[in-house]
Amino acid sequence: MDIVINEIIMPCVYSLIASIAFGVQFNIRLKHMITAGIGGTITQLIFIAFQANDVGEMLCYFFSAAAVSVYAELMARRLRVPVNMYLVVGIIPLVPGGYMYNTMITLIGGDVDMFGHQLAETFGIAGSIAMGVFAVSALMRLIRIVTKKAI
Repeated sequence: MDIVINEIIMPCVYSLIASIAFGVQFNIRLKHMITAGIGGTITQLIFIAFQANDVGEMLCYFFSAAAVSVYAELMARRLRVPVNMYLVVGIIPLVPGGYMYNTMITLIGGDVDMFGHQLAETFGIAGSIAMGVFAVSALMRLIRIVTKKAI
């Protein structure tokens, strides 16, 4: 039971709190704050689920970003607000800030080989997140075009 709490529930709670905090930073209205924060929780939950099934780290980030993008698109349509409001807040738990910090520490420490490795990993994660968002955005745009032509 402690494993479930420490490795699943608490990271999701932390993601919810962090997402809501960034929602405050971005001046999201109070009535949208919880639904935007739930996007961060979904992001973390999908990441944990894929990571628990031994999926590669880059794919975990890709699928988590894609999941929060779908959530943002659906909530934005349902509540008639901009997609970015939910997307930016939901993506916050995925941002590789710790990786970037460690990359800079190795650069300052003078370990050039480790710096190159960590830099590539950080950019890979950032690229995976961007590709997850882009894939869903492009798919939603395609669906919108097809449904308009069908009507």
